[in-house]
Amino acid sequence: MIGRETHKGGGNGDVAIGWVILIALIGATSLAQAQGSKPFYEGKTVQIVVASGPGASTDISARLVGRFLGKHVPGNPNTLVQNMPGAGGLVAANQIYNLAKPDGLTILAVTRSNYLDQMVDKPEVRFDFRKFAWIGSFNKSPMMVACRSDTPYKSIAAMRTAKIPPRFGQSGTGSISYVFANLVSKIFDMRIKNVLGFGSGREIDLGMERGEADCRATSDVTVIRPPWNRWVKENWITFVLQQGPEKSRLLPPVPTVIELAPPEGAPFVDLMNVMLAYTEFDRPYAAPPGLPKERLQILRESFERMLKDPEFAAEAKKLLDWDGATYLSGEQLQKKIEATVTQPPDVIKRVKEVLEES
Repeated sequence: MIGRETHKGGGNGDVAIGWVILIALIGATSLAQAQGSKPFYEGKTVQIVVASGPGASTDISARLVGRFLGKHVPGNPNTLVQNMPGAGGLVAANQIYNLAKPDGLTILAVTRSNYLDQMVDKPEVRFDFRKFAWIGSFNKSPMMVACRSDTPYKSIAAMRTAKIPPRFGQSGTGSISYVFANLVSKIFDMRIKNVLGFGSGREIDLGMERGEADCRATSDVTVIRPPWNRWVKENWITFVLQQGPEKSRLLPPVPTVIELAPPEGAPFVDLMNVMLAYTEFDRPYAAPPGLPKERLQILRESFERMLKDPEFAAEAKKLLDWDGATYLSGEQLQKKIEATVTQPPDVIKRVKEVLEES
């Protein structure tokens, strides 16, 4: 009897111990699962590197993204925006492509025209634009040319016949301003003088005010921010040309390239689809190559959620005059860039002609 009771009691003890062990195992498993399901970005910081100096449109848009993106990334990471200007965006592009870890914690606010530097085999280029992990882009922003009103450069005709070529302020040979200015000079067979070395769009603006440059080729959206909004109000600048074919709603009545281009400029007009493709992806963002697909997908989906955020859209409208509808998903941007960069030798040759230093 006692033996049986002892056996019975021991059995209950074993059962009790078994339950304790089972509960502990369940608890440990649940904790491990909970830790395993913790969003990757929780408690982390995403660095957004801006390939231009402070105050330029690229910087303004990147800081806007920095304010809102973390809100839409699972885990709600912090964001840190850092400027890395130089060589028309090449310094930042090289840095992120070659040295940044492909872990999803570094994003580049790209200088959109840097693919042209790659196409013409510039020695400073140490990246393949097609291999960046493209997250997305928003806004379209066609180009225009404007000159100080106290200069003789009030029209394309006047610029062509001027004894002294107009000076265009430029940050580098890979900048969007340089590309458009040289393309215009080839289409209209006119001389221009590119004044290189400005650190950012804002510095070019200051250079124009100091008389170091006569003209600027830039995005139409530039006119909504200082000092351009003041310049427009005071008639301090004259708008000479816009990209087209559709006319910008932000500019006064200004002729387009196609409206003014002479027949002999036709071959270079045809190049606009390649060389000005970047106007279709005005604010592109990318991560380093080699980013795991699942993490790239998280960033792409988060970027699109951000674009649909009413607060973001309202701020983007105010700062960049974004219409809320023009954007490219990461997948669309990837395809657009691959199609644009991959060109036959004859097209590459003509691109090089346009990008020759003036």
